[in-house]
Amino acid sequence: MKYKYIFFDWGYTLISKFENVDDKINKILEKYNLKWDDIFRKWKNYQILNSLGKVTEKEIYKDLSSILNITEEDLKKIDMLLLESHILDGETRETIVKLYEKGYYLGIISNNSIRNVEYILKREDIRKYFKKVVISEEVKERKPNLKVYIKAFEEIPKEEYQKIAFVSDELLEDLLGVKVLGVKTIWYQQDINNKWKKKEEVLIEPDYKIRSMKELLDII
Repeated sequence: MKYKYIFFDWGYTLISKFENVDDKINKILEKYNLKWDDIFRKWKNYQILNSLGKVTEKEIYKDLSSILNITEEDLKKIDMLLLESHILDGETRETIVKLYEKGYYLGIISNNSIRNVEYILKREDIRKYFKKVVISEEVKERKPNLKVYIKAFEEIPKEEYQKIAFVSDELLEDLLGVKVLGVKTIWYQQDINNKWKKKEEVLIEPDYKIRSMKELLDII
C-alpha cells in the first residue's frame, strides 16, 4: 500500500457540488429590498468567525439581524437553504466506499463549523467511513495553521507522515501548509469561479493533480 492514510478537505473537495439557491434566498429578501449579493460578504465574514469558534450560529443570527434589519427567522431560513445546498456526488461516494473497503484510514480536515459538517455527514450516511474528522471550529484555528493538521494526524506516528495523502481543491489555504509535514498533496482541480470560490493562481506544485475523484484510486 503506497499510502495508508487519506484525508479530504470539505467544501469543493469531498462536497464538490452545490445547488444554486440564490433565487430562493432572493425570494426571502424581497420584502427587505435586498438581494443575496448585498449581504453575502457580511454573511461570509461571520461564517469564517464561526469556523474559528469565535461566534455561534445563534450569535450570527442575532448580529446580522441587527446589522441588516432582517429577522432572525428569515436568516435561519437562508442558513438552512445554504446548508441543504451541499451535494455529495455519486462518484465521490463510490470512491470513499472503495477506499474504505480497501482498508485505508480515511479522514476529513475542514475549515467549517461542526454543525454544518456533521449535518451533511449524517444526512448522507457517510460518517461511518471516516476514522478522523477535524473541524476548524473545534481547534479554533483554520488551515493552513499547523495546529489543525497536527490535530488531524494525532493518531499517526510521525515516521508515517509520508504515508499520508491530503486531497484538496485549495493550493495555498490547504496544501502549502501540510506539505511542510512531509504529507503528499493531491490537488483536486475544478473549474469553479463564483462568489464563494475564486480561481487560484498556481504558486506551488502539488505532488499530484486530479480532475475527478475516481482518479484518486489510481494514485494511492
